[in-house]
Amino acid sequence: MSIVLATARPDALAGFSKALAEGTGQAVETVPSGGATLERVAANPPALVVIDEGLPDHKPLDLVREVMMVSAMTLTAVVTAMSEEEFHEEAEGYGVLMPLPMDPVAADGLELAKRMSGI
Repeated sequence: MSIVLATARPDALAGFSKALAEGTGQAVETVPSGGATLERVAANPPALVVIDEGLPDHKPLDLVREVMMVSAMTLTAVVTAMSEEEFHEEAEGYGVLMPLPMDPVAADGLELAKRMSGI
């Protein structure tokens, strides 16, 4: 299995991505758009898709829904500017593993890896 990081700013998320890879022992593949994410999920479903806000073609929670329709077993996490309360209200029922801050750091990657290991 692997992890897909959907982001238009891979350099800004490099520390997060590296820690996530190290914490899970899985490769993290970066894709630049929602469309590329869906193609990747359809071709070879990953264990996890991390969706960054600001993709050129999808809003994060819309992409979560589409990923779920393509691969119901794929976990998701979302980088978002929403407050935790607002996020839980908007994402209720989507099974999102966790929201992440807009500028996730290595510690966030390790926390996400820890949550994945508990599933």
